[in-house]
Amino acid sequence: MLRVPLLRNAIRRQRRQKLALPPTATTAGGARGMTAAVSRSSRRVTVRGVDFHVELRNLITPSSNDDAPTAAGDVAIHPVLCLPGALGTARSDFGPLLDRGLKTNDDDGEDISFGIVALDPRGLGQSVIHTATATTFDDDEHRRPQRGEISRSYPLDFYRRDALDAHAVMTQLGFPQFSVLGWSDGAITAVHLASHPDTKSAVRKLVVWGGNAYVTGKDLEAWEAVRDVKQTWSQRMRSDKLACLNVELPELQRLNDELTDAYGAIYEKKGGDLCLRELHDVSCPTLVLHGAKDVICYEEHARYVSRQIANAKLVVFDEGKHNLHLRHADAFSEVVRDFLTGQEGEEEEVEPAIDEIAYAFMGSKALFTALRVGVFDAIDVICREKEAADAVGGNAMASFEDVEERCASGGVTGERLKTLLTACVGLRLIRRCHPILGGESQYRLPKASAEQLCRSSRQYWGDYIMGQVDAQFYERMTHLYDIMESGTAATHGYEAWFEKDPDAAKRYTEAQHNGSLATGYALWKRFFADYYDDSRDNNELLLLDVGGGSGAFSIAAARTIPNCSAVILDLPNVITVARDIIAKEKDPTVQKRLSTLALSATSPSQWQGLVKDNSFDLVLLSYVSGSIPVQNLAGLYANAFRALRPGGRLIIHDFFVDNAGDGPKSAALWALAHVTVNPEGMGLRPNRVVGMLGREGFVAPRVDDLILGATQIIVATKPLTTGVL
Repeated sequence: MLRVPLLRNAIRRQRRQKLALPPTATTAGGARGMTAAVSRSSRRVTVRGVDFHVELRNLITPSSNDDAPTAAGDVAIHPVLCLPGALGTARSDFGPLLDRGLKTNDDDGEDISFGIVALDPRGLGQSVIHTATATTFDDDEHRRPQRGEISRSYPLDFYRRDALDAHAVMTQLGFPQFSVLGWSDGAITAVHLASHPDTKSAVRKLVVWGGNAYVTGKDLEAWEAVRDVKQTWSQRMRSDKLACLNVELPELQRLNDELTDAYGAIYEKKGGDLCLRELHDVSCPTLVLHGAKDVICYEEHARYVSRQIANAKLVVFDEGKHNLHLRHADAFSEVVRDFLTGQEGEEEEVEPAIDEIAYAFMGSKALFTALRVGVFDAIDVICREKEAADAVGGNAMASFEDVEERCASGGVTGERLKTLLTACVGLRLIRRCHPILGGESQYRLPKASAEQLCRSSRQYWGDYIMGQVDAQFYERMTHLYDIMESGTAATHGYEAWFEKDPDAAKRYTEAQHNGSLATGYALWKRFFADYYDDSRDNNELLLLDVGGGSGAFSIAAARTIPNCSAVILDLPNVITVARDIIAKEKDPTVQKRLSTLALSATSPSQWQGLVKDNSFDLVLLSYVSGSIPVQNLAGLYANAFRALRPGGRLIIHDFFVDNAGDGPKSAALWALAHVTVNPEGMGLRPNRVVGMLGREGFVAPRVDDLILGATQIIVATKPLTTGVL
């Protein structure tokens, strides 16, 4: 992410090669020897049953209506389509851009490298005249629209409709390829334009700012608060909209009512999905801009959009607001122009540390061994005992002799223990304090080690590291090359592995339980805060926990949500362990709300007759999608869809790499580790899973981080009615 400080009269610029007109240029319909001049004109284009008003800059409108506009001069032109915001028009939202193009006050002369096209969306401004033929108008000869000739409408797919309108206009104008600037609602339309299978190939580059990808309940409340244009809009805002739309107050109120109702319908019928699915289908180079002081579209939306579009770049204007392109035109033009011309510069590449990668297995084994020996617990106990006895605050340290005494029962003493401690110090797992007066070294734990590697901490997950990462996956990774080469594993898939070795299933599940409880609490806290509005009502909330393992996520849900009951579905050998864990649950009310079902997620056909259709409020797939063969995923997602009641949510939690495939590192390595168990599994990226969910009928697939740098969640909704777009 880049940040743009806006310094008055002192915007730092990169040197760029200027485009110059040739000595003799040809104007459209003109003769050699004439100097090309910047042109500003208007045009009417009839496509898709609407007569659109289009404004152009740096493009000459031919005298014949059958000819397309051409560049204002014999130079390479880059057509740029501008899409306005809600209830906006070409002139109201992009007036300065139409007047001066993508140039700054520091530029000499006119910027003729870009042709600007801006249109009034159907039913707004001057795009309301329904005629059979297109007509060209001079600037002072615009026919004012007759009110009511064509009315703006808001079906559920109006963003897609507006995107297809824009593409049809550009095609009619003679531009098979162009770049797109989309602001606010226009940003959403722009994403649809750059992702739709019939139009995406036309978009060279995409720039968006001020647009949401999804609607939340809080968004609806904010829009409802400004529904009444007379009572809640400022006089200036109301006057500007009345003028640009050429309507009276009752018509403006109707337009705003219908737009507000449309947002509500999208929230109710599409799960708030404005362009959540479409983000994953954008493949052109994309620049996402954001004003840090935007109170209409928060930074979380800009970050979300830039994260889900593969290879998108995010630039934040420190002083920018929602209309940053109007208030900070110079900085906006510079950033956009550099992006469109490919001069924005590349981030400095970081060279890999080959030696660290090659020796990383040694560090892993040092961690595993220190856990098994009890080094971290020893230092933790020694320091806490000294703090309690001597009131030394958090500055207590453990000597080597103290640690050796605590670890002696395991037989690890003397030089071997010193060497292990030194390795842990080198890995920053332990901190060595300088000896006093030539004495022995003193040791203490950094915060991360104290929280995650000591049994006294609620965040401890050392048993998971020892029982699963070390005892099982570390050993399996030694066979990675053979499995990659042959495509087969000794135990092909988790089902075969656990069926062949029930003890392995027990160790795996118990270790997973230790690592998953804390993650389960974090998941439900995030989900009920951000995704589920009525979780605390009096109705029972029924969860199907597919591949639920030990039941850790279900136990966390039942403990924190009093009205939640859960069914844990997993392999028979795993369910045996889960039942033992549930039986030890101290709270009888929690225990009563947990049940189990021995079935395979790998074989979705087994579910028929055992999992009732339309009966669950939530279906959770945690660490499942990357653990079964890719050919079984569609059947699994179809089963989840059938199991959910209309309006129910599917939660997929797994190790996802980002859509661009650049990482994060931990997720990429876990995906590689799963190859040793499931050679036919999918390399998980959000866009691949989102596409599959859409084909099964899910809507509003929203992606979020859970374990930062490792796992993500996708939350998708079964629509209330069938046939939702």
